[in-house]
Amino acid sequence: MAAVGEGRPSWVPADLYPFDSHFKDINGSLVHYLDEGSGPPLILLHGNPTWSFLYRDIITGLRDRYRCIAVDYPGFGLSRTAPTYGYTPAEHTHK
Repeated sequence: MAAVGEGRPSWVPADLYPFDSHFKDINGSLVHYLDEGSGPPLILLHGNPTWSFLYRDIITGLRDRYRCIAVDYPGFGLSRTAPTYGYTPAEHTHK
């Protein structure tokens, strides 16, 4: 588990985004996600062009009753893409 703020750029305000960051290498992309709370899992998936920051207040309000998991898609938020990562739907079908 990464410490709060570890691996985050300085532009991410710790007071507004006070969560433990987690990272997973998936096919060469470094994918950032939050995993907060306990209980039945809630998977929070953002739209385009947002990221898990969108769910900060929801996570804070629900983590005492639910396990809130919020993923930043590759290239969004705190995730990084592999050098060959493509953004088109056709390319995503091959991942």
